[in-house]
Amino acid sequence: MAKSKGSAISKVLIIVIAVILLFLLIAEFGLRWFIGNRLKAQFADQVAEQGVTVEEEPSISFGPTPLLLGIARNSIGEVTVNTPETLSITYPGGAGQTPEILGTPQATVTLKGLNISDTENPTARSMDITTFATDDFILATVQREMSTQMGGGESTDFAQQLLQELIQITDVTSDPAAGAVEVEFTGGAAGLTLRPTVDNGQVSFEVLESQLFGIGLPEEVSAALTEGLQSSVDQVAGGLQVAGIEVLDNGLKIDLTGQNINVRTLEPAA
Repeated sequence: MAKSKGSAISKVLIIVIAVILLFLLIAEFGLRWFIGNRLKAQFADQVAEQGVTVEEEPSISFGPTPLLLGIARNSIGEVTVNTPETLSITYPGGAGQTPEILGTPQATVTLKGLNISDTENPTARSMDITTFATDDFILATVQREMSTQMGGGESTDFAQQLLQELIQITDVTSDPAAGAVEVEFTGGAAGLTLRPTVDNGQVSFEVLESQLFGIGLPEEVSAALTEGLQSSVDQVAGGLQVAGIEVLDNGLKIDLTGQNINVRTLEPAA
């Protein structure tokens, strides 16, 4: 009889444990679904505020560590967010004028050790981002930077005005075979080839070749252009370090990394 009672108690305990595990499993999936949907809604709201239309949703995953345990400890082990490209590039002043850039390039963001004790300023022990800057995005960013560097079209100096008219960036083409970015001026009348390199977390661009009507481009043009390319990288990097950059078809793949990063600002936490 004692054995029978012991078996019955064991069965009851197993059932109780199974029910608890099932409840925790349902709660875990429910919490992941809830937070994932909240993040997707916030993404949609941010995109709408920028006046950009995008059909794709971001995808969110939380790694193998139970999210319930992370919430209880105010520290989520891992979060990975894949966001689609939301870029909108327009030329309000007409072709050849300074472009307006809204939205951001496609990116995969991985956060580890996400501290949520301060929900207004969550910080990640480490943040890694892989993003893809398309040729169109690079072109628009460089055009905007060149407009700033060359005086924004408001110079009263005749030589500078003439230079602005002659040197208009009309195309950017990434060349994976050469590991370089080719910049076209004035419909092909001139060109500049630059190779990106990474040094101590920063990107620089080496000028391989520059020609304007068979002669070298003025140094100020090359300098303004390289600054424009660096600006296109800095725009997506924020306060993160550049871990690597690769020239692919139709753009640049950029790997970024940072430690103790404020998720809202992409800057090191105070």
